[in-house]
Amino acid sequence: MSLPELPAFPTTRLRRLRRTPALRRLVSEVSLRPSDLVLPMFVREGVDEPVAISSMPGVVQHSHESLVKAAAEAVERGVGGLMIFGVPDRKDARGTGADDPDGVLNVALRRLSAEFGEDTVLSTTTRPCIATRRWRSRKPKPVRTCSAPAE
Repeated sequence: MSLPELPAFPTTRLRRLRRTPALRRLVSEVSLRPSDLVLPMFVREGVDEPVAISSMPGVVQHSHESLVKAAAEAVERGVGGLMIFGVPDRKDARGTGADDPDGVLNVALRRLSAEFGEDTVLSTTTRPCIATRRWRSRKPKPVRTCSAPAE
């Protein structure tokens, strides 16, 4: 017994996902634009010019002045948002500098907000660990790995 003769594939091309511009945009290839990105920025208390972060090549801890300049450049280039991290000069055991209204982070946020208004999204996270004396003295915890039993 032989199989029936099949028509050449495809006999019709379904274009239901290309019917309108909105559908084409929805199912198109992924595109990445500056407006899709959030730029992490560090501001450090007590510095007059940017300080390089050795473990993050090309990234610096900004002074308040250099932070505003770098943020203006990012906004001008269309970056979607800025994530600001503050590094306080004074550290204590409780990390009180993390949420101090006159601390480095809150001062920077007020200044950026006044400078850019609603032209960009400003976000941050309060990191008490950065504001404590023990932050860099902690030993890294060993990484635990698990594996599935062999069958």
